[in-house]
Amino acid sequence: MKNGWCPGEILRMKLTIWDFAFLFLYCLSLPAIGCYHARKNKDACEFLLAGRKLTLPVFVGTLVATFYGGILGIAEFTSVHGLGAWLTQGIFWYIVYLLFALFLACKIRKMEFYTIPDILEHRYGKKVALVGGIFTYLMVNPAPYIVSLAIILQTFTNISFFLAILAVTMFAMIYTIWGGFRGIVYTDFFQCILMYTGFWVLACFTLYEYGFPEFLQKNLSLVKGFECHLNITGNMSWDYILVWAGISSWVFVDPNFYQRCYAAKTPKIAQRGIFFAILFWFCFDILSCGTALYAFASQNAQNFSIPQPGMAHLVLADHVLPSPFKGLFLASVIALILSTLDSYLFTAAMNISRDYYWRFLNREASSSQMVRITRIAIVVTSFLSAFLAFALPSVVDLWYTLGTIGLSALLVPMMYSFVGKYRLVQTSFISMISGATIASIWLITGIFHAKEGIFQYPWDCQPFYPGIATSLLCFAIGYTKEKNRIAMNL
Repeated sequence: MKNGWCPGEILRMKLTIWDFAFLFLYCLSLPAIGCYHARKNKDACEFLLAGRKLTLPVFVGTLVATFYGGILGIAEFTSVHGLGAWLTQGIFWYIVYLLFALFLACKIRKMEFYTIPDILEHRYGKKVALVGGIFTYLMVNPAPYIVSLAIILQTFTNISFFLAILAVTMFAMIYTIWGGFRGIVYTDFFQCILMYTGFWVLACFTLYEYGFPEFLQKNLSLVKGFECHLNITGNMSWDYILVWAGISSWVFVDPNFYQRCYAAKTPKIAQRGIFFAILFWFCFDILSCGTALYAFASQNAQNFSIPQPGMAHLVLADHVLPSPFKGLFLASVIALILSTLDSYLFTAAMNISRDYYWRFLNREASSSQMVRITRIAIVVTSFLSAFLAFALPSVVDLWYTLGTIGLSALLVPMMYSFVGKYRLVQTSFISMISGATIASIWLITGIFHAKEGIFQYPWDCQPFYPGIATSLLCFAIGYTKEKNRIAMNL
């Protein structure tokens, strides 16, 4: 959710044999962890939800790692808006995470479902679940993270972008198939530790090199174009800030959040785990945004040049870190992205096996059949996502397009499903379709009227808002009609 990257000029980091050795050991560890935990995948519940036995540390580790795949986007956003990146990509999200924990986490765990469409079927029926499954799949397509990781791979190899995409896809696909969800959460736990270690090391070396805070003030606040980078709002207008506040509601319909709550050992673990995760996200945002600010300040001081804003952390690491810490940091960046990629890949595959194969084709499917179909779905989703990543190699375009449409369709019906007392089957169906349709039309209009690569939306209004407004309006009309109908029958 925090991405913003498009491939262009590729950085070539200066790595030694010790850096490559660290990267090699990291890459070996993931399949090893997946294979070890694959032994416990005895039935579908074990393979899909780790037997609903996630303890608090593992729950926190997988949640934290899964929701920070857009590290390249943090650097790009910081280059333009400075500390505004922390406001829009951090603070707003903490608030939504907190609301999710307080009002939804325990309820979701008590349901003991598998996916978001399970809730939709329970509340609205199969037709709504069918449509909801389509939008759920769009939201968890891992293509943006394949693009990001392919670019990272190019920082220390000479392979083409196509081969980088293929290599990343195959690697993630293999250990995801082996380990299932249990393998993913334990590799996430390992990668969570690695990502904090790498960025903590970068922060320490950076502070030792440049000091604090005079260096930032001199090379940001006093430099033209960077005067607002140390202000919490950056140089953003309030209407733009409010757009990001709205986008943070993504959390309420993110399938990975629901999946982890379903898999928690108890409802209290699901709730408390999110509380702890917020603290970890807060700490990591300080590390990531802070080091990005130092990178651009150092560029302004003419210590080095950053080819593209998304490369800021990598360029800074290349400048201040000795070997083998450079390899450690590069592994931490890969861990950030890969822990999101594998989670999205598995959730998308589970969407196919549970929400379509099981729900509409074979309700009597055995555990072994569900595991087999999910593994096939992992392969299908992997290559579909790789094709999408190569066809549209922009993380911003992929994330924004898929997320906006899915969010516009799902947010209103999902929130009503937890609090509403009427069934509203047809209303929910119309609300989903209309919200997604208007958001899509808005997106297409903005693309056709783009100027210098910037989408020009009608009335400068982001597609998320007309999409949600339309969905909400349709739902309100349907709710009012149903309420009046019931009142007349009394």
